[in-house]
Amino acid sequence: MTHKVVQIALLVAVASILFSVESLIQNPIPWMRLGLANIMTLLALRWWGMREAFTVVVMRILLGSFLTGKFLQPVFVLSLAGGVTATVAMGAAMIYEKWLFSLIGISIIGALSKNLTQLLIVYFIYIRQVNIFNLVPLFLFSSLFTGLIIGFLAYILHEKFKSYVVIKPLF
Repeated sequence: MTHKVVQIALLVAVASILFSVESLIQNPIPWMRLGLANIMTLLALRWWGMREAFTVVVMRILLGSFLTGKFLQPVFVLSLAGGVTATVAMGAAMIYEKWLFSLIGISIIGALSKNLTQLLIVYFIYIRQVNIFNLVPLFLFSSLFTGLIIGFLAYILHEKFKSYVVIKPLF
């Protein structure tokens, strides 16, 4: 059990660092980020399941927002809501991993659900302009692009480190 806790803590630490560093990088489009920290969420989900993936997501967002000084700001709310929704969607897709989805497909589903959740929150809480939904095609494209990259990186790391991780069998 202790070995697993240390491994989860390591994923949280790496995810927090990736989250913090990525928030310092100037983005070509203000809300669009690659989401490198989501690699750790995918690994936690693949290795242990939903509870551990939620731990990684919530702790990463809390620590990352403290490190970047954005705790309880709109970015924090959007990150938390998007991260939780993406984890639920990826967890649901993970059930069908062996038959239908790879880690890359699961990552794309997570990116899409995160982007659409954040768009809905921006609409309902902050902007209230229907024109914001004109961004949906851009969000679909960015989800495909970022999900593909993050999923591919997660797959490579999974294959490299799976023999070192105490993995709970899936279903």
